[in-house]
Amino acid sequence: SLDLPAAPEGLSEIRRVVTVFRELRDGVTTDGRTKLKSPSGTLSTAEAISVVTNGLALAAHFGDGILRPGDVAAGILGAVVRDPAADRVVWQEYLETVVRERDGWKDFYRACREVSV
Repeated sequence: SLDLPAAPEGLSEIRRVVTVFRELRDGVTTDGRTKLKSPSGTLSTAEAISVVTNGLALAAHFGDGILRPGDVAAGILGAVVRDPAADRVVWQEYLETVVRERDGWKDFYRACREVSV
């Protein structure tokens, strides 16, 4: 009855970015089952907004305008891995123990693995 606009098609990617930032910042998965190492960076809300904005720009200029995992993967990697030695280990562990096992995140996992190599 409110005649609200439909959710944008890239909303799932925005949710994933927010989830990744929150979990790594808090040091625990959303469900509380897995403790995580936190990277050296702050992973602020501004950085999450920057990752999404950059991803939207990539999608608009080089894709079909729909935000996809490949559009945000490099931005997340850049935000998380500040110290190449320590943070890369944190990111790889997170990818392999959390992202890879999460239902519906296979495309996101593949995109992040591709830019992490």
